[in-house]
Amino acid sequence: MMKDLLSTKSEEKKKLILRTAMQLFAIKGVPATSMQEIADICGMSKGSLYLQFKSKEELEHSVFDYCYEMLQDHLLQVERQPELPPREKLCRQVEVLLNLVLELREFLMMQLKDWITNGDPNHKQHFIKKHNDQLFIFGKEKLISLYGIDISPYIADLLMLANGMISSYTQLLFHPQVAIETSRLASHLVDLLDVTAASLLRDRPQPLISEEILTGLSHKQPCRMQPSRHPLQVIKELKTASEDLLDDPRERKHVLESLQILEDEIAALRPRHAIINGMLGNLTDFWGLENQLLELKVLLQPYLNK
Repeated sequence: MMKDLLSTKSEEKKKLILRTAMQLFAIKGVPATSMQEIADICGMSKGSLYLQFKSKEELEHSVFDYCYEMLQDHLLQVERQPELPPREKLCRQVEVLLNLVLELREFLMMQLKDWITNGDPNHKQHFIKKHNDQLFIFGKEKLISLYGIDISPYIADLLMLANGMISSYTQLLFHPQVAIETSRLASHLVDLLDVTAASLLRDRPQPLISEEILTGLSHKQPCRMQPSRHPLQVIKELKTASEDLLDDPRERKHVLESLQILEDEIAALRPRHAIINGMLGNLTDFWGLENQLLELKVLLQPYLNK
């Protein structure tokens, strides 16, 4: 009994640390939050904190684990309601997901801001993908239970549709001037899935993406050229580098103006290919900036392929 009591206290302490870290990460960002601050707010020594988590990187990863565990618990609570038909279960589970996104909004927005500013030094993308694999399996089972085994060839297409819609809903939830109930968004998504699934089962087109390809992408090691940084981060570095490396005021002004136009264009709703290509052309042949310009060109390819 004493061992169980100690184990329970240890788990409670760990949860306190995770919740405190999540709150501080949401307010200040991960880089600006120290382990000492977390320990102080938790009312423990930094040594006690390090007994639970060996580093801030481990703590950050554990926070993501904690978020996914919360999601999984909520999804299972809905799944364990036998009186609900499959469609109603899916609606409520999508609503659960969106409610959690809304609850964690500040934390998720700060994570995105950190990623744009600092890149992905702790490889969070790879860490998050592990959990996304579990959600892929869950989504596949839900679609088959709702639409039958004949929907199997179109699982990847429907999951891509659902993923894209949830990403769009998330942007709406993050917008301070938009107020839409998560239950309405969830119903809207399942309505779209119903219409799309019925069309696919009726017309039997060739699937756009097979389940094997989607599964392979999920488990494949990322390409070496896969960007782990946002273009805005590289533009910021180029601005600083041009101030330091370019002695000619006219050249420096030319580079800074081109970079500012690029920055504005990337932030636009519909970036214009000609503007991006033109500004990249303006930035060639400047000594000392070659490596960062090459990286920027790679990172901007998705904008040019839209």
